[in-house]
Amino acid sequence: MIDVDDLCAGYGGKDIIGEITFAAGRGEFIGIIGPNGSGKTTLLKAISRVLEISGGVVTLEERALADFGQKELARVVSVVPQDTAMNFSYTVADIVMMGRFPHKERFAKDDPDDYRIVREAMEVTNVVHLKDRPVTDISGGERQRVIIARALAQQPKVILLDEATAHLDISHQVEILSIIRDLGETVTKIGVFHDLNLAAEFCDRIVLMSEGRIRAIGTPAEVLTMDRLRDEYGITAMVQANPVTGRPLVTPLSEGVPPALCGARIHIISGGGTGAGLMYTLSAAGCLLTAGVLSPMDSDYAAASRLGIPCITVPAFAPITPAVCDALGAYLDGADVIILTAMPVGEGNLPNIRVITSTRRSRLVLYVPPGEEFTDCTPAGDRSFLAAIRAAGCPVVSSRSALYKEVEKMVHTRKKA
Repeated sequence: MIDVDDLCAGYGGKDIIGEITFAAGRGEFIGIIGPNGSGKTTLLKAISRVLEISGGVVTLEERALADFGQKELARVVSVVPQDTAMNFSYTVADIVMMGRFPHKERFAKDDPDDYRIVREAMEVTNVVHLKDRPVTDISGGERQRVIIARALAQQPKVILLDEATAHLDISHQVEILSIIRDLGETVTKIGVFHDLNLAAEFCDRIVLMSEGRIRAIGTPAEVLTMDRLRDEYGITAMVQANPVTGRPLVTPLSEGVPPALCGARIHIISGGGTGAGLMYTLSAAGCLLTAGVLSPMDSDYAAASRLGIPCITVPAFAPITPAVCDALGAYLDGADVIILTAMPVGEGNLPNIRVITSTRRSRLVLYVPPGEEFTDCTPAGDRSFLAAIRAAGCPVVSSRSALYKEVEKMVHTRKKA
């Protein structure tokens, strides 16, 4: 549908973006992401011909956009910019009707089709009730919806959105992006996003830019990885599947792991999702992790699998056998630190904890965040394992920062030994 081939563009004779190549299929929704200054808006301006390109070509249905006349281009490409400031007191209906201009002959009057299309555009963007209001008298978020209505009234083949929902509250962001996504195969959508989760939720594919170049192109799951977010955004973030939609869900992790823990060997005994966050954080910090024993149905196992963490597993509801305990013991003996998280404990996984013998307890720390506890799921209420661990003087911490301090101390002690 629209192809960008080796595109270069910039300002004042200096290229800001270069070697940009990608294609958007008919009806596809492409999201452009990247840190500030990566060239996202410059790319959109170059595609829309607002900015003159210095190299490469943009084609629409195999015809170069440079060959389109200005009015002809406006019939096939519409743009929703970041800045929606307006200094003239046109009514909302007048602004949306401006989207019909490319389809009209000079001096032609608005006809019933124009009014129908404008009405439909205002209905889907929920601004009909504002139609007689001066556009200067409405809020920034309302004005943004009016601009999107105008773009829809153009009935374009391609719509370019430069952070089109930035001024909207979350409900209207979702509403507008749903409308744009549901335009279906009639319109190809290319949008700049700062919100990674919105891009992941609504886009078919994502283009990740940095320093004026494309660093990755693919589905949201292919592009939004921990490594790329760390390399391009400089953040440590947990990337999990949204439990409802299955799309990637990015959660920045605010508590930093001490640099001294890079390379530390840590085994995590957890369950029921109590260890997933630690796995993401510690893995991103360069710790060498192992995990288990876990069931493949456990969300902690899903996290370990996604991160490539070696993990001992047993089938769901199956007992932990002596052979599995031996394998776990080998992992524990090779670890500098053992982290045991507060989790549900049933009879089947008691051996998972009892394998922590007295010789291993000096490397054990219990992580019990506020509001969480070791839930007793055993028929006989066997909590002796926990009493024995506490009696041995193992540290019990309730915050990530305290946990990292204890782990750092244990790693330091282990290295000295």
